[in-house]
Amino acid sequence: MTRLTIDFANPMGPIKPLHGVNNGPINFGGMLNNSHRYRELGVPWARLHDPNWPHPREVDVPQIFPDFDADPADPASYCFGPTDDYLRSILDTGAKIIYRLGTSIEHYSRRRYTHPPTDFAKWARICLGIVRHYTEGWADGIPNAVEYWEIWNEADIGTPMWSGTYDQYLELYRVTATTLKAHNPALKVGGPVGAMLEPSDLKRFMAFCRDHRLPLDFYSWHLYARDPGELVTHSHRIRQLLDEHGYGGMPTFLTEWNFLPAPWPILCSQDEFMRREQFEKLKTEEGAAFCASALIRMQDAPIDIMNYYDGQAVSWFCGLFDYYGCPTKTFHAFKAFKELLAYPQRVKAACDVPGVDALAARSTDGRSGAILLANFGAHEGRLTIQAAGLAGTPAQTTIRLIDRDHALQPLSALAAGANAFVAGQDHLGKDQVTDTSGASTLELMLRRHAVVLLQFENRA
Repeated sequence: MTRLTIDFANPMGPIKPLHGVNNGPINFGGMLNNSHRYRELGVPWARLHDPNWPHPREVDVPQIFPDFDADPADPASYCFGPTDDYLRSILDTGAKIIYRLGTSIEHYSRRRYTHPPTDFAKWARICLGIVRHYTEGWADGIPNAVEYWEIWNEADIGTPMWSGTYDQYLELYRVTATTLKAHNPALKVGGPVGAMLEPSDLKRFMAFCRDHRLPLDFYSWHLYARDPGELVTHSHRIRQLLDEHGYGGMPTFLTEWNFLPAPWPILCSQDEFMRREQFEKLKTEEGAAFCASALIRMQDAPIDIMNYYDGQAVSWFCGLFDYYGCPTKTFHAFKAFKELLAYPQRVKAACDVPGVDALAARSTDGRSGAILLANFGAHEGRLTIQAAGLAGTPAQTTIRLIDRDHALQPLSALAAGANAFVAGQDHLGKDQVTDTSGASTLELMLRRHAVVLLQFENRA
């Protein structure tokens, strides 16, 4: 018999709020506003890259500073208005901001903005004007709006993001990071914002920063994966490399991640039906199970911040909303994770089913608790859950489900001694919940690509 055991009596510390996203809630030039959904998820961090793609009018350096020949010291050289409005819309939801200094990705054959700047020192001074605007309030700006600053994005993927050499990117990082920190040592700057295509680039960046004693307050990287275990594996590899290069304890940020249901050549193929089939998986119960599994597994990985790509409805890689801004099953997986965060103390959860992941937490007084389950890798099967250690008299268990037929609806509220819902079927099982001395046993039929949120409430 396969089992999941939960010990609510022994808290382990808080759950990491890893459910950040990329970009803000305003889409299609302001026609779609999902601010209420961002608040519903309690988005902790919004990282800014490709805003309103493919036609950004905000955030990117060429949009804010359109004439490179202008004077970076003159506020009149900047066009801050659209970006000010964009950042305020994010801050109003309660999210904090990670700002990518650079430009959005370009897939046209003729690139306009992804070439190395003609003058690195001047580009750094332009960036300093942007940083001052959103940290000091310079040029009628927004003080304390941004906490972290990334320098460029995915220079390692080549011409869609950087037509120069990687050595040129390293030099751009050197000039920009030192310029920003010379102005204000308290600023937090990081890189290489890498796409994980070539491991040697990771080592080169770390060695370059170490050998030149460059500012590096956090290390940021990206990964799109077919299995959530890849995120865990890469996070440990990066941690190992940082430690080897003398950066033990440095924060690491996964500022782009998502489900990659098929290899890139298929996703980018000219078969529009195949492309739609694969990208739509990001919004279904399969994408929801992947994301829930990733948020669970990365709790024990060496990562500090994660930003799902993407939070805006305009992106193919947005699994949270459709093009109309309606929430998807993946959105509900993030919501289930957010609801688990309402319980401040993580507790031990042990599952002997490969491919089924679990995360559990309890209230401070120990009288209520919750379990988040994700079945991304295992096939359908019965799972016995043994939960013990909640204080008080057993009262009620609520079960909510995401699968092909459900989107986090409450399926049942079980009083002590009542029958348990068999998740994924349309009937109640019999004699499947027992409550004795604060212990509960539930048996669920767990479909593949399913997410379950169980909540326990005890009487005083």
